[in-house]
Amino acid sequence: MSNLLENAPGKKVLLMGNEALVRGAYEAGLNFACSYPGTPSSEVGTLLFKLQAGAPFRMEFGANEKVSVEAAAGAAMAGLYSLSSMKHVGLNVAADPLGTLSYIGVKGALVIYNADDPSLFSSQNEQDNRNYCRLFGLPLFEPSSAQEMKDMTVAAFRLSHELGMPVMVRSTTRVAHLRGVVELGEITEPPKPVHVEKDHSKVTLPVNATRMHRELLERLDRARVISNASPFNFARGAENAPFGIVASSIGYAYAMDAVTSLGLSGKTAVFRAGLSYPEPDEALLAFLRGKQKVLVIEELEPLMENFLRALAQKYGVEVEIGGKGVAGLSRLYEYDSEIVREAAAVFFGVPWKPALRPDLADRPRLPVRPPNLCPGCPHRASYYAAKKAAAGQDLLFPNDIGCYSLGFGAPLRMADTILCMGASASLPCGLDQATEHTGQKILSFIGDSTFFHSGMTGLANAVYNGHKYTLVILDNQVTAMTGHQPSFAIDPEGDERAAMARLTPIDAEAVVRALGVRHVQVVRPSNLKKMEAAVREALDYDGLSVIIAREPCPLHHKRQGDGKKRPTFTVDQEKCDQCRTCVRDYGCPAFQPEGDRITIDPTQCSGCAVCVQVCPRQAIRPVR
Repeated sequence: MSNLLENAPGKKVLLMGNEALVRGAYEAGLNFACSYPGTPSSEVGTLLFKLQAGAPFRMEFGANEKVSVEAAAGAAMAGLYSLSSMKHVGLNVAADPLGTLSYIGVKGALVIYNADDPSLFSSQNEQDNRNYCRLFGLPLFEPSSAQEMKDMTVAAFRLSHELGMPVMVRSTTRVAHLRGVVELGEITEPPKPVHVEKDHSKVTLPVNATRMHRELLERLDRARVISNASPFNFARGAENAPFGIVASSIGYAYAMDAVTSLGLSGKTAVFRAGLSYPEPDEALLAFLRGKQKVLVIEELEPLMENFLRALAQKYGVEVEIGGKGVAGLSRLYEYDSEIVREAAAVFFGVPWKPALRPDLADRPRLPVRPPNLCPGCPHRASYYAAKKAAAGQDLLFPNDIGCYSLGFGAPLRMADTILCMGASASLPCGLDQATEHTGQKILSFIGDSTFFHSGMTGLANAVYNGHKYTLVILDNQVTAMTGHQPSFAIDPEGDERAAMARLTPIDAEAVVRALGVRHVQVVRPSNLKKMEAAVREALDYDGLSVIIAREPCPLHHKRQGDGKKRPTFTVDQEKCDQCRTCVRDYGCPAFQPEGDRITIDPTQCSGCAVCVQVCPRQAIRPVR
């Protein structure tokens, strides 16, 4: 049994932040979870999906974040405790139902787990989703450690049930993926579903919504009282200290490090904002009084900083408040201990020495290693064949969110736009307005999971409005980039199959044809000739065309243990004339330049045999 399900109150275990949130949901009495994976939140859904076989809750992967929140809301309306997890841009997709759900409220409990990504480690933008809590009126918890991740998740379920409204737990990449010691707590039995009583006063038509908005604000007033008394909002340090720091999320850990290392413990107090919205105004006002200077440590937007400035002005508290613009404190990127240490030293006027860094002047620079498609990835074959088919033509390549986004990199360069999930099926509808006059053609790419997430609506729009472009659905039969979660296009295997016995895979080809697309081809991209021919035919077609490039992700296939052993390949140096087509044009990372020779790393080679078709000298052969 996983220690995440262990009934051992008081036992201490080492958990990742996302694992601690899963444990917290289990301790709180989780009934139902529905999520769409997105880094840095992905582990939550994956763990819940696998754990449900031995737990009293059910977990589903939703088609997208909007669907997931709506499904979780339905469970919460029936008295159940439900959870929906997503990354920050996923909340944009879920914003529509969430904005109205805060009016309607819940009978059980609904917790939204949102993972922001400062520094854009795996995202297309860097937004601060604390803004959504203020926009929609959602109480907000911001954990700074694995222990707090668990404890605040439990508290979030309790608060959601008490106030009858959704509650958000917000982490960042650093908090989601840190590891820390967590003391396990009591496991609460999940609540029983209640009979859903009809209440027409909760139907959000204008006649009701005007009243419901007022009721939402009243619930937030109650939440503010709770926030002021919350054990997650507290001050540490000298009571009459002239200096203060207000910190949230991982910034609290950095602030405590800075106070200790700079010798500020005797004259600096730190206010930890854990239940940070509604802001604990009374507790913060008491903290400001008597301080000469207060520094605010919060990543991305200056939300708490601006609130404190307004609070001090409203109540006539004379205190210097610093935040963004102090030393390295910026609205850009994530912080670290050194950034916060420097800012505290500069703001409070204490000596500070930068951390010693090794002198690397006489060392060669490390080679840049950008993200890359894996060896044997069928997407590389799809792109290579498509690029050959498009040679000599003026084409635009709208791309989408997933592993295949890496088609942007050299030598493939098969991405001219990457906007958001599903946009590669919708953007061409607008591009088509210009390309019909310029003579350009449009070849779009989207993954199977992304197609079911939000690509179908764009394709339906294209069918109805008579647009002309080619959409390639890169169907590797798994949601790969976020950790190999199930795709709607294929039946899961092994433990995943056992966890969800009633899954029904959906045939993407049947969906595409049902939407009205008349020119549809299904191709195995590892057959480069057939893939290239399919792209040529689609581009020549006078209308909307779809190619489904279907081949399993080899990495996922290997993890599933299909029992098949493929041969690895090697370069026949006698036949090889160093034309470097394999490296210059195809770019599989298994190819290794060694001086004036090209070799294949047998530890990376997946045995896909596509390179055999790429080599113009037939110099690649299987290892016997």
